[in-house]
Amino acid sequence: MLDEYDIQSMREHVAVAVLGGFEDEDQVRTWVERELGADDHALRDELTSHVAQLFREHRRREARWRKPTANDAIDRAFDTLNERGIIALQNPGYTLSDGWAEAHEAASARPTPARGAVFYHRQDLECGVAGGGLMLAFGAFEDDLAKRDAAGMAVAQEVCDTLAGHGVRATCDGTVHSRIEILPFAWRKRRWTTAS
Repeated sequence: MLDEYDIQSMREHVAVAVLGGFEDEDQVRTWVERELGADDHALRDELTSHVAQLFREHRRREARWRKPTANDAIDRAFDTLNERGIIALQNPGYTLSDGWAEAHEAASARPTPARGAVFYHRQDLECGVAGGGLMLAFGAFEDDLAKRDAAGMAVAQEVCDTLAGHGVRATCDGTVHSRIEILPFAWRKRRWTTAS
């Protein structure tokens, strides 16, 4: 039996999943069912009903997004970076390790070598959904250790310039051991509509 703290944590996870824009209703409902197991039918029914309600509300909100959102601009910037040889991923796993594993996997699947990668993971997504901006991990795929830091900073600069070119405000402190910060914005990641 879950206590109130666990139930509230599940509600928060569901809210982030709905607002985050990366999971569909079936995926979120399956997560709830898996987390609860077969023990608590009443709670499972309550939470799956809550999931359906949140998706209905979110669909209505999204239908009113007439202008491009900051998330639309981030999507376009990441598409541009991918075209230019920088693996740009959104929500690849829960940790930095997860993100780098997916970035290396994506790089190995490319027909041409990737120069580097940039991404934000699930914990960063949670901050972004809450209105706190996004922290982006970045780095270069450079085998020569003597060149790796400079190559990493070149990736960071290209990421910041590309984001700026799409109207997204981002900062980097100029060190390869830091992260790029996209300044706080209203999170509006589309599922059902397209930017006009």
